[in-house]
Amino acid sequence: MSRGIHFDGLTADEHDVGVEAEGDALIVTRGGYREAVPAAELKVIDEDSETLTLSRTGKPGWRLVLQKPIDDSTQAILPRPNRYGSWIDRVGLGRATATLAGIAAVVVFIGYSAPAWLAPLVPASWEKNLGTALVGDFGDNACRDPAAKRALDKLAVRIEPNAPAPIAMTLIDVGIFNAAALPGGQIVIFDGALEETENPDAMAGVLAHEIAHVRRRHVTQALIRELGIGALIRLFAGGVGANAEQLVSLSYTRANEAEADADAIAALKRANIDPRPTAALFNRLDKEDGDFDKVEWLNSHPRSKQRARLFAASYQPGHAYQPSLPSADYRVIRQTCTAKRNREKAAEKGK
Repeated sequence: MSRGIHFDGLTADEHDVGVEAEGDALIVTRGGYREAVPAAELKVIDEDSETLTLSRTGKPGWRLVLQKPIDDSTQAILPRPNRYGSWIDRVGLGRATATLAGIAAVVVFIGYSAPAWLAPLVPASWEKNLGTALVGDFGDNACRDPAAKRALDKLAVRIEPNAPAPIAMTLIDVGIFNAAALPGGQIVIFDGALEETENPDAMAGVLAHEIAHVRRRHVTQALIRELGIGALIRLFAGGVGANAEQLVSLSYTRANEAEADADAIAALKRANIDPRPTAALFNRLDKEDGDFDKVEWLNSHPRSKQRARLFAASYQPGHAYQPSLPSADYRVIRQTCTAKRNREKAAEKGK
């Protein structure tokens, strides 16, 4: 029997479960709970050296994260992950490359609107590989803690339960206020933003905005707009140098930012999270817009009180909102980079 973590898609709760194969179905069990999931309904949406993540057709938000190693009988009925992306696997890499090259030639003659319709044609697997590499570019500045990762994953599912692929959030030990979307569903959160944001509902609003950029492929649109399609293809292929510091400062169009704000407001409403702390945060940042060393986030986002007014206007008086995260979970997230620095200092003293 294999072990895993199960999200039922109805709540943000995670459940430790046992998983085993029975005929053409996976049997998911915990306590007295037992569910038979037809293998034909499963799809591999993420895989790394430690876990394999599955979604289920017709069950938005349903996730099963299997811990490796997976027993042979279970592995035998699991779907195979796409190597390059579904349509590339169907037509072959050579034809897909020729198709993309032809599209690139046409884009030269299109105009400003090209990124919006071209971005969805970029295989998600290419974006994921680039995003993972860019997060790795932060090196030792990344702050990692299993409890913080679980809390961030839970918050991401609550904000966007129907995400086609998991949202991966990484804490970065940099003391400026910034959070940014990278390609492939990656979001980085700088420790300076956590230090300045004591209310988890305010941080939920910021992250909902960045998740909207991810879901709408705004990051790839911005890359196409600023680098050009030819350089972008070489970037995905590893032929053009780029680093995470360059990409976290990507600028989006006003239309992109308006879409992300509208989506964030809708996400907070859907998740039953109070929008007022986000409005208060935007008001405070608006007053600090001259201090760019402190508030890097304002360099790549609109500096307008209108954003705060939009979030404040979405508040429903008398409504029973629920906290975005338990205070203990948010405390773990905020202290992760501090704990990392303390460990490094202790190690340095021990030399």
